[in-house]
Amino acid sequence: MNELPKGFLLRRPELADAQGIVALLVACDIADLGRPDSTLEDLQADWTHPRFDRLRDTWIVVAPDRATVGYAWAWDRVPHVDVQADVHVLPEHRRKGIEEVLIGLLEGRGREHAAAAPAEAGVHLALFAKPGSVVAPILPSRGYVRVRTYLRMTIELKAGYPAPGAPKGIEIRRFCQGIDERAVHGLIEDSFSDHFRFAPEPHDEWVSRRVGHPEFDPDLWFVAWEGEEPVGAVLPYLYGDLGWVRELGVRRRARGRGIGKALLLETFRAFGVRKVDRVSLGVDAENATGATRLYEGVGMREEERHDLYHLTLRHVR
Repeated sequence: MNELPKGFLLRRPELADAQGIVALLVACDIADLGRPDSTLEDLQADWTHPRFDRLRDTWIVVAPDRATVGYAWAWDRVPHVDVQADVHVLPEHRRKGIEEVLIGLLEGRGREHAAAAPAEAGVHLALFAKPGSVVAPILPSRGYVRVRTYLRMTIELKAGYPAPGAPKGIEIRRFCQGIDERAVHGLIEDSFSDHFRFAPEPHDEWVSRRVGHPEFDPDLWFVAWEGEEPVGAVLPYLYGDLGWVRELGVRRRARGRGIGKALLLETFRAFGVRKVDRVSLGVDAENATGATRLYEGVGMREEERHDLYHLTLRHVR
């Protein structure tokens, strides 16, 4: 059994620990990515996910000087079946056994979900690891299997990008809060229904996670309309000086017409007006819809990649 270094304490975080956790996340961002990539608003959004319980689903490790040096969380993105988790350890405290302790706790939480899952369902715990990171070799040694690779793609808008413009018969409008939620959620569900890890999400949960996010700004969301039907949507957020495209979807029957490209370029223009230069998104490297080629075609380039690992906690019955 792995143990924490002498003098280190494991406990559940309190609300007052939020700033210390963000400081840890930012330090990890700088070490791994070269710049800050985490915010208090992001953490708060994680803690308000449906079914998420901070006192049950999170842990922190505190050093003898009372600094937060480790953080882990787990959330059943599909109730009790698909459990997403993450581990962060301050760079100077890595390789001291903290990672293994936190991963063990996440696995225990995953087994609790497995016990509550529908009788016929398979259950897995999912963690991302950057190739070459401390966590990457730990996961296979514990029975995890790499199932996918995800790319983070980025564009520096000052380098230029194609001029925005809607395809013939398509009108791109800003999202209208209080009116468009159900229509946009429906088209996002349709757009992603053939993607890896897709699972339908109840409308109220989708609204809570997307519209209820602290950084939600309806002026940054765009919807592509064909007559009275929404056929595409892009859902970006602004995190400090970074524009992040959370979701970009086009109905399956409307693909291949340049709608996704038009939405993405409209997003670039909106961020450019706000003097935001960097825009990023995440994409499945094995995406079958040609998304990676689309992003490359508008000037985005791979910035980093993360492997997704699954630990099977219960096989399909």
